[in-house]
Amino acid sequence: MNADRLADIFTLMERLDRHGSREPSLCHVAVELTGLDGAGVSLTPSPDVMTILCSHGPAARLLLGAEMTLGEGPALHASRTGASVVESDLRHPSRPLWAPYASEALALGVRAAFAFPVRIGAIRFGALSLFRGTPGELSDDTTSDSQIMASVVARAVLSMEAGAPPDDLLSELRGPFGLDFRVHQAAGMLAVQASMPVRDALVTLRAHSYANGIELTTLAKNVIARRASIDQKTGAWIDTGAKPQ
Repeated sequence: MNADRLADIFTLMERLDRHGSREPSLCHVAVELTGLDGAGVSLTPSPDVMTILCSHGPAARLLLGAEMTLGEGPALHASRTGASVVESDLRHPSRPLWAPYASEALALGVRAAFAFPVRIGAIRFGALSLFRGTPGELSDDTTSDSQIMASVVARAVLSMEAGAPPDDLLSELRGPFGLDFRVHQAAGMLAVQASMPVRDALVTLRAHSYANGIELTTLAKNVIARRASIDQKTGAWIDTGAKPQ
């Protein structure tokens, strides 16, 4: 992940989070970072359930709401499949089923829509949607920025659901483990093993680390290497005692 762009995101979060509200600032930052006209973050706790975490721009919330009503659209597709969506000209949508969504977008002055899955490893939470009033593809740099922003959103959502206080979200993300992919990958693996939400798996991972005096990154490496796991029936930790190289 590009360290310079991460620093830019954190700087924007500090500057834009004027009202003490963490969720809207994520979408505002996405707009500032990418230079597009609108952004929204939707969460999908199940394939057919979608909620709006935040939006920025006059059309963003309305278009996410349209997806909730229609059951089809870029955000739902990205969250269901894990693939990014590029609709560079909604006058000619790539999927016939999206014609009603495209009509809604055009009526709101949106010509292009993009969606990037919000996920940790194989666990998908939802999508980051971006909107523009003019048609056209995203540049390579903007695509990269969008993917980085989606990763930050995923970790922000996980931190919030794991109980990070509103005022501490930025500190949590900036901390030594907030954006450590190994820690979140390990949490995703534990979630699958123990059939628990990812947020609970992250709390479990941290609790086991603290209780046993194991560095969190070391424990995460052991989970990823399958040297440590959770028994699905008992919830007990299974640790071979092997250390990562």
